[in-house]
Amino acid sequence: MLIYMLFYFSFYFTLGASMIYFSQFFSAINISGEQSGMIFAIGSFSAMVFQPVLGYINDKTKKSKEILIIITGILFITLLLMNYMNSFIGILTLYSIYAIVVFCEMSLMDIVSLSTDYAFGKIRLWGSIGFAVGALVSGKVIETFGSSSFLYLAAVVSIITGIIILKIPVKINNLHADHQKVDIKKLLTNKKYIVFVIVSMLFLGTNNGHNSYFAVYFKEIGGSMALLGTTIFLMTLSEVPFMGISTRIINKKGVEFVVTLAILCITIRWGVYFFFSKPSVIAVTFLSQGASVGLFFAGANLFIRSIVEKNTLGTAITIFMAAGSLGGMFVQYISGVIIEQYGAVYIYGFFTILAFVSLVLMLSEKKIKNKKNRIKRRV
Repeated sequence: MLIYMLFYFSFYFTLGASMIYFSQFFSAINISGEQSGMIFAIGSFSAMVFQPVLGYINDKTKKSKEILIIITGILFITLLLMNYMNSFIGILTLYSIYAIVVFCEMSLMDIVSLSTDYAFGKIRLWGSIGFAVGALVSGKVIETFGSSSFLYLAAVVSIITGIIILKIPVKINNLHADHQKVDIKKLLTNKKYIVFVIVSMLFLGTNNGHNSYFAVYFKEIGGSMALLGTTIFLMTLSEVPFMGISTRIINKKGVEFVVTLAILCITIRWGVYFFFSKPSVIAVTFLSQGASVGLFFAGANLFIRSIVEKNTLGTAITIFMAAGSLGGMFVQYISGVIIEQYGAVYIYGFFTILAFVSLVLMLSEKKIKNKKNRIKRRV
């Protein structure tokens, strides 16, 4: 299991060291809030388009390891080139490539982990640790060496990720038997799965928007970059205990309960960010990330695995991640406009509304299912 832990730690270290800090980097090279929104939105759209395609290719070829090595190499090149680009079109192009490889690798990593006999939550929590450490280190690197220095740090760690991938056992590629047909039509007519995809689009959309603009928001409400790095570190680290206990909660209450609880927590979280926008308050409520994002990612893939056919798992997970990218595209662009017109605080009011809608959908679907079960018992 150690190799999978290292895999998650190093890859998510790269994410923590880069994803959170792009908004401040764009601002430093004179890219406006609206342009940043467009960059994030197009990046999310690009990822959305490629994720299902990659998932289908993975299900058909069972070449997870080879695909991971290729996209990790592309990630390294993209991060390195971004240091030497300051035009809007150039940054837009490179960030789109970054978004494609990052979100595709995230979903493919989860497919690989779910194909092992290890508890997914115990592996996935190392991604949270890596993200937290990456965010903390990157914040200090930026303060010392400048706004673009985080890109060099992320690029170096992506090389380490590539080396780790080479050590992963080849057997992980055998996700399903060769004779099994990948039935996309059956997947897309699975009502429970489709509702969850919509829920994920809203949930992950707000989370992607938060990742893109949290640095801008935190600076606007009076927080320093050093405190930002520490806050992100504590927030991401808070996912670890929640992911650690997720298996126990799932065994007692069920995976659907865990996912619903996570959506409730993120709705409350965005509301706090909107109504109590002070650095001290945000820093103190760092556990809210673990209770929302930590539980959601610990349960979401397991929930998908429980409602789809095994031979479509790869495609199902990448469509689920693509839904997050689609939601991110919408949320990031609208958020950029909101920041330009009203300020960064107001994007969290927007996030609160979207999260609440996702909660209503999740509860409604559960209510419909329970009603059907009661009718069946009567019959």
